[in-house]
Amino acid sequence: MMMTVWVWVMTIKSVPPISSLSSIKGHPAWHRVIFAPLALIFFSGMNLILIQWVLVRELTALLFGTELVILLVSAAYFAGISVGYRLSEPIRLNHLKPLAVFTLIVHLSLPIWFRLMVAGLAAVDAYSVAFVLLLLLTPFVISAFYSIFLPLLIKQQSGSLAELYGLELVGSICGVAILVLLGGLGLQTVYILYSAGVLAILASLRLKRTWLTFMTVVASLWLVVLPVLNTWSNTLWFVQLRNLPAGSKTVFSGYSAYQKVDVLETPSGKRYLYLDGLEHFGSYSGERLNVVMGQIPAALLQPQNTLVVGAGSMQMEALIAEHARYVTTVELDPMVAEVSQRYFTRYNHMDSLTNHRLTIDDAKHFLANTEAQYDLVATDVPAAFSIQTATLYSESFYQSIADHLTPQGVLAVGLTSTFAPDDLVSRRITASLLAVFDEVMVITAPSVGWSFAYASNDMPFDRTEVETALQARYEMGYVIYDTLAVQTVVGDAEPITLDSMDIVLRVSFDRIRSRFE
Repeated sequence: MMMTVWVWVMTIKSVPPISSLSSIKGHPAWHRVIFAPLALIFFSGMNLILIQWVLVRELTALLFGTELVILLVSAAYFAGISVGYRLSEPIRLNHLKPLAVFTLIVHLSLPIWFRLMVAGLAAVDAYSVAFVLLLLLTPFVISAFYSIFLPLLIKQQSGSLAELYGLELVGSICGVAILVLLGGLGLQTVYILYSAGVLAILASLRLKRTWLTFMTVVASLWLVVLPVLNTWSNTLWFVQLRNLPAGSKTVFSGYSAYQKVDVLETPSGKRYLYLDGLEHFGSYSGERLNVVMGQIPAALLQPQNTLVVGAGSMQMEALIAEHARYVTTVELDPMVAEVSQRYFTRYNHMDSLTNHRLTIDDAKHFLANTEAQYDLVATDVPAAFSIQTATLYSESFYQSIADHLTPQGVLAVGLTSTFAPDDLVSRRITASLLAVFDEVMVITAPSVGWSFAYASNDMPFDRTEVETALQARYEMGYVIYDTLAVQTVVGDAEPITLDSMDIVLRVSFDRIRSRFE
């Protein structure tokens, strides 16, 4: 890959500087000269996409990813493009080389210094400052540099707006293609291609061969040590922000097409699964949730056919499989499924289960294209921190599940918080259930920390049976609401629908606000 840079060096070493392009349109070597400005535009478009991918994944996790955080990060990124357009007016051409060198250094170390900054702020009880500081830094240090070239080259008469903008779009398309085809190979692979892009830009800017060679060596050495530093800084952040014990280690960390996925292991061997920085499995309450949402209804039903929406650790599937004839998991993110099968076999026994199968698909698409009927459906999905996950708490999604339940089939759903008259989120999720099902039973279990619900059009078990099952599994101090009590608590709360996703912003805002309190 780095050989590409040397090709650029040899091609444009005898080419006049960019600042003189407008005066040499009739020069015999113009067909060779044009490669320099075109390279600036093409690689700028490509690298803007690649660095955005790293930025959004990393910042979303560092700031405990919610929809509002994603919107703010994206807004800051695009604000940087506007900043770059404005900087193209006063900037001097001889400033572009040091800016490109600065960009290469800052961007290749971006995940490291972002994590160290946030961990440092958290160490002095100033984590909330990260929300402001990182969003203010993003426009100036991430996206501004690459957006300088388009207006600058138009001003230098190196091509028309349509031609140059079209080439930038081609570069962006190549960036997307790199992420689609090679993103799964990890951050280091993406950064190799990203580095080649920046070095090609430096070559196009006619950086001296000595300096270009030096920067190539520095970038190459950095990419060699990046995996070690990436793992170290990732562990440091989780220990500081998630209160993991000293000596914990990162077992896996990767960016999927949907989120940042991390697996951490404590010195005692306990493993945690984090999605966009938010714990999905690992704590005692997470394990108890799998018991009350999976094992208990399965023990009461003895289902023939069970569906679990969302993989997570897949411990729930193992607990259900003890009582079910067959269990199917449908998971959208293949990285989550792979991580679960690879790192959580101690909890899910996926290496020995014979009555389980995994399907990689969107749950809504899966339900729309299957004729299967289920005795039990359980959802193991993140809270409604984003539009994507909020749809899995909507009335329409619950209706699609109801269409695939047997006459006495049961849906088990987490309410993401404690069911109470003053808790709008749990009330709205429950309102969605009441809009679809005739019977809804809500249980608040102290060991879980929040409430969950069983919903059915003909509930096959009663309150007494649920109490007996809870007590048999050492659950005490629980509260059970029958359908009438559930309706009373829900009150006038509206169901979640696809055109009323304001709950996502509410949840996001409440989480961000809590960081400032």
